[in-house]
Amino acid sequence: MAIQSTNMIEKKDYERLKEYYDFQRKKEYNKEQLMYVCGHVVGEEPNKLFDLMWAEFEEKDYQEPPKHWIPKDPKWRIRGLEGEKE
Repeated sequence: MAIQSTNMIEKKDYERLKEYYDFQRKKEYNKEQLMYVCGHVVGEEPNKLFDLMWAEFEEKDYQEPPKHWIPKDPKWRIRGLEGEKE
């Protein structure tokens, strides 16, 4: 039995605020990528390194998430579009 999260983005809300959610999801994708890299730096504490590096990131440098990307944090997932039941 699958447990569904109630804090996901509803499809109708996503469609209404698509530009906002697309940007927030893009930001989340870049955070995930940076945290992954920081987790592989030997001799550094990943969370501290992430905080230092994230503060230096500029929006113009954000990368677009690939079409198949599903956010690790369910609050940025879109119900019905990313393998989540409506």
